[in-house]
Amino acid sequence: MAASLSIPLKFPFTTAAGTHLAALPVARLKRKDISKAQDYSKDEGVIEDFLLAKMTGMTIEDLGDLDIADSKTVTEVFRGMAEGRDLAALLGRSAVDGAQDAAIGDSEPGDAGVSAVG
Repeated sequence: MAASLSIPLKFPFTTAAGTHLAALPVARLKRKDISKAQDYSKDEGVIEDFLLAKMTGMTIEDLGDLDIADSKTVTEVFRGMAEGRDLAALLGRSAVDGAQDAAIGDSEPGDAGVSAVG
């Protein structure tokens, strides 16, 4: 099984739901996700936001709160995925067995840098 990847945020933030985000998990998108996005809107910018939110597990509203530098990275990962590029390499991590998940740092496996604010 492939290692899970995450995108580290240069500018972590707290979502409207009170969840502190320091990294975003990356989920592979499917053709059905594109179809759902096209049903959601015909506007290309809105379609891309829908897909970015799906890829990272964020809401579209929270996606709007990403710092512009982090937004650029998320978009680069999305476009790399669409081009079939090696996402681990794109995120600066090795894809070999036993390599640390991309940008997890000291987090526990499966944590993906997301923690609730209490």
